[in-house]
Amino acid sequence: MLPLDPSIPLTCRVLGALVFAGAALGKLRHATEFTGVVANYRLLPEALATPAAWLVVVLEIAVALSLAAGLWLSAGVTLGCVLLAVFALAMGVNLARGRRQIDCGCFQSALRQHLRPALLVRNALLTGLLLVAVLPAAPGISALQWVDGIAAGLVLFLVYQAGNELLALRDAVDALRKRFA
Repeated sequence: MLPLDPSIPLTCRVLGALVFAGAALGKLRHATEFTGVVANYRLLPEALATPAAWLVVVLEIAVALSLAAGLWLSAGVTLGCVLLAVFALAMGVNLARGRRQIDCGCFQSALRQHLRPALLVRNALLTGLLLVAVLPAAPGISALQWVDGIAAGLVLFLVYQAGNELLALRDAVDALRKRFA
């Protein structure tokens, strides 16, 4: 396998760092609500909801810092993939229980997002992109490749955010239709 252009793993690092930093920041801004979201998943005893919520935030910050700095990259990517898998598992369990109306707890949108299979697909795609961040790249990276990687990561993050907003907006529109029907 030929080594990748160094801007490609950098793109995935930037995207991952922004996704995890944004998620952690949203959870910190709405800490009480996020603790309620964790409890509402009904996967842990009530007494563990607050410690679990704080653990998620700390781990998301660790992933974001690792990806942004490029330090302990394999550990950061592994932790990010594990978090995404745990989130997907929690969502999948609740989807299987028929609990679609609960908030996903992603806090990547100003609006609530209800559980849906699309969120599982999103997590799988993010996991795949995170794994690209640790694929072998050609040695050295030029200034232009830095610019390309950072710009592409920012654009992918904006696309990711737009997708989250559209999913959340769909839930808000559905709620309004039900309310005024």
